Amino acid sequence: MKKINPITIIENLLWVINPCLILLCIFSNQLDLGKMLSWLGNWHPVILHFPIVLGIFVSIYLLLNFKPTISEEIEKYLFGINALLASIVALLGIFISVGGNYDKSLLTIHQWGGLSISLIAWMIVLIHKNTFASNKLLRQLVAVIYFVTIIFFTHKGGQLTHGKEALSMPTAIKAVDSNKPDSLLTVYEKAVQPILLNKCVTCHGGDKIKGDLQLTSIELIKKGGKNKDQITDRIHLPMADEKHMPPTDKKQLTKEELAILTKWMQLGGDLNKALKALSKTDSLYILATQYITPVIANNKEQADLAPFNNNYVSVQYNYHGGDKINVNFFQGAFYKTTYLEKLEEIKDQIATLNMQNIPLNKKDIEIIATFSNLEKLNLNFTKLNLQDILALNTLKKLQSISLVGMPINANQLQVLLKGSNIKKVQLWVNGLKQNDIAPVASKYPAVEIVVGDNLEAAILKLNKPIIEQDSTIIIDHINVPLKHFLKGVTIKYTLDDTEPDSITSPTYSKPIVLNTNTTLKTKVFKKGWIASDVIQKSFYKSELNPDNITLITQPDSKYIGSGGQTIIDHELGDVNFGNGKWLGYMKTNMEFVMRFNEATSLNEVIFNTLINTGSYIFPIQTIQMEASEDGKQYKQIQNVDFTNITKAYSKETNINQTQAFKLKVPKGKNYKFYKFTLRNLKQLPQWHPGKGTPAWVFVDEVFFN
Repeated sequence: MKKINPITIIENLLWVINPCLILLCIFSNQLDLGKMLSWLGNWHPVILHFPIVLGIFVSIYLLLNFKPTISEEIEKYLFGINALLASIVALLGIFISVGGNYDKSLLTIHQWGGLSISLIAWMIVLIHKNTFASNKLLRQLVAVIYFVTIIFFTHKGGQLTHGKEALSMPTAIKAVDSNKPDSLLTVYEKAVQPILLNKCVTCHGGDKIKGDLQLTSIELIKKGGKNKDQITDRIHLPMADEKHMPPTDKKQLTKEELAILTKWMQLGGDLNKALKALSKTDSLYILATQYITPVIANNKEQADLAPFNNNYVSVQYNYHGGDKINVNFFQGAFYKTTYLEKLEEIKDQIATLNMQNIPLNKKDIEIIATFSNLEKLNLNFTKLNLQDILALNTLKKLQSISLVGMPINANQLQVLLKGSNIKKVQLWVNGLKQNDIAPVASKYPAVEIVVGDNLEAAILKLNKPIIEQDSTIIIDHINVPLKHFLKGVTIKYTLDDTEPDSITSPTYSKPIVLNTNTTLKTKVFKKGWIASDVIQKSFYKSELNPDNITLITQPDSKYIGSGGQTIIDHELGDVNFGNGKWLGYMKTNMEFVMRFNEATSLNEVIFNTLINTGSYIFPIQTIQMEASEDGKQYKQIQNVDFTNITKAYSKETNINQTQAFKLKVPKGKNYKFYKFTLRNLKQLPQWHPGKGTPAWVFVDEVFFN
């Protein structure tokens, strides 16, 4: 019996499959496949990767190996298996395309591309080896065409499966654009559509239409018909289930989003249901009105500025997530040029520099002249003259400069302004009049030149005092020393939440003794100086310790502290919210339950929080307190609104401090379980750089009395 040659079988199969492929591609729109062939089509994405890799290897082999060293027999096997796999994958591709719903234009390109790959692979088998060996140019041409065909058309297949943006740089999904107030929105417009756009359209939108379901518009959702009902079933499947939506490699739904979609579908998935038509107590109404359309946060990592700060230099970002840096120097008696030299590492980010009352020299000015992005400069009372600072003319982004106390020469002032972008100059020195700089003002009418002897900038502002007490927990009593580096200052303080003033507030002379919950505010005064900003610190006496805490909502993964124990461990965080001692919430309200083993009566609950407006951390808006005997049925016993604190803030507000929020508990029954809901600001105000996005709430301790 004659032995069957495998190569012959492969070649015969290629003669059968490839002509069939041509016919199937031509008449693909008219095909009606049975269940078996449709099922076979599902193997297309499973096995296509190996033929792609093998095809690329064959093309490289043809391109580089001009004098083949492998035998003709092995080469026939290599080319034959490659061609057979390519034709099988193309055949399965036609099967899956008939059973699916894909973008027609992309599908056509990919379909004929798959046929082209199969035919080129078949052609390589048909061309005799001697032809390739004797014609180097032909071999290279076929190799290049084959390689380019594989790369281009498999990429089109990737776009067909993963969308046209496959292999493109990631872009943010646009939130729903609606100028209508909530009262005119439908439930779908307010909450459902933003969720679908953010979590679902990567599989059910654009060029990808899994399960005959398109979710990018109302019209396409309606077209999806009963398949829309699959949403509820799929989103509740276990993550391990292959039908779970979204797929495990995609962004998952939050608890709030899951609840919104579920309740919306329970109402029949009504696309026209008005938000105002729901009862104010309806859970869907509450969820939808509180839902904030996902936004892309500014995740740019900022460099740590701590190494540049000391008692005489303050170096801070102008706001969280920004690039620009503000620098302020204090107490000229302690100034060293090395402090300025140290800033060279961040010099391209410095936008504002305050050197008021600092004894500078020409070397210092040369350093400042390298701060290429400097926009505002204060050189008041620096003991320099205009000739010393002419090098600053090279700072093309400098818009404002203050030269109070500096001798003014009109000619030198013109040299400073010539070719610069300075828009404002502040001048004052004994005897200087507006007429003295009239020639300069007429020559540079676009520059605002302010001359006067009552400028606030002419007086040095005192830096803040220091509260020298690290502990803030009062066991029995605690001693709090205050300190300031500058001699001759008067330190004033208050313990009643009022702002310290220079007349009525107590004057500090010895450590302050505290034995109750107290917020200490202190401020420094000195004749001829601008008073310092207020610095404050809260001290707490905690009489009761809960036996257990359960976090109902979880904090952001970046600010999880030590879990629930963070807020009952009697360790307060400072203004550094990244120190691991804070729980941070933004996307959801903070909800937790405190349990006492014995029924306990509470008179007061204190929440120690952080406020840092530049870093999007704002005050708590409301605190709701509920109580329960069994941990199951709760009743509300207190609800306090703190929104007026935020309303008092403005663009000029720049707060970075801890603040206590006190909740007075009405007298009544003793309970074992106390539940608290802390609501954050859902949309930052219009004046804020992050307007429209949610604010953070940071809590590091809760005290019970």
